[in-house]
Amino acid sequence: MINDPKSAHYIAWTEPGTSFVVSNVGEFSRSILGSHFKHNNFSSFVRQLNMYGFHKINRTPRAQRTSSDAQAIDTWEFSHHKFLRGRPDLLDEIKRKALLEGQGGVNVGLESVRARVELPGEVASQLGTMREDYRRVWEVLMAEKRKNERLTGLLRTLWDVVGKGFPGSCESTFSS
Repeated sequence: MINDPKSAHYIAWTEPGTSFVVSNVGEFSRSILGSHFKHNNFSSFVRQLNMYGFHKINRTPRAQRTSSDAQAIDTWEFSHHKFLRGRPDLLDEIKRKALLEGQGGVNVGLESVRARVELPGEVASQLGTMREDYRRVWEVLMAEKRKNERLTGLLRTLWDVVGKGFPGSCESTFSS
């Protein structure tokens, strides 16, 4: 969404590329959010950003704002230390914050919460790991197959030599 030229009027990277700015929140909600999410509620969008560790950046402290800052009020800036322009490789590392409190105020272990919160990025990362593991196992299997074929050839040669040295003592059990 941030790299889509159609969205550039409403959402864009800051100059250093370490944060992004949403301008004209009302129009952004109506025009952009609905095409990327099941809702067009800006508050829900902000809540989702917060759940993934994004932080709102306030350039002007609230006490110093004036009524002439109306444009700034309708402009929101967010950052995340792993959400950087030109670094899509970091996106898989952005994870949803796990809740430490379970239902009814009962503490739940962080690992059990993480096990229930599977995110597309995490799944993609796990799939990549599984593919790499599969590739390694396949290479080992093929190396073992080549060894087996060499040993089978050696045994056939040995069988032939023994059979010639002692005619009639060895019946051919290897068939091609």
